[in-house]
Amino acid sequence: MTRPEALGAVVHGPVLLGRSPGVAVGLRCVFAHPGGLDLPLVLVAVNVHADAARRQAGPRAAPMGTAAPTSEGWSGLRVWAEAGDRTGEVLPYGGGESASDDRYTQEAGYWIDLLPADGTLRLVVSWPQVGLAEHSTLLRFPNLAEAALATISLA
Repeated sequence: MTRPEALGAVVHGPVLLGRSPGVAVGLRCVFAHPGGLDLPLVLVAVNVHADAARRQAGPRAAPMGTAAPTSEGWSGLRVWAEAGDRTGEVLPYGGGESASDDRYTQEAGYWIDLLPADGTLRLVVSWPQVGLAEHSTLLRFPNLAEAALATISLA
């Protein structure tokens, strides 16, 4: 994944992507860049779900479009994207987590290396090991290609 050194144009957000008892995940916004979409997500788990998230959270790595392996005993928030004829798991970059006895918060960015030609993106999120059932959300972006050109370079 190569994220541009630029400030993207905000084209959507915020939106709740999924909620199950004790755990929820939301999309803060979507930043459009000429080469793709940047999606900052936040997950919050409380009570027993927070404890499960602390115990389950672990490293994951695999290229986009392939099933990401999980180390034995570890799991994580799964994010799948569908845009046009491409579907695949999107893995996080950067971010962090914080935890207390009864609250777990995880924030990470997700990069999708394309601008959907039809202006729609379906996101599917789940983390069944901590109680987050699978949820699907369709995002619509009017004038996406035009908006992506409004980025501001930092380099």
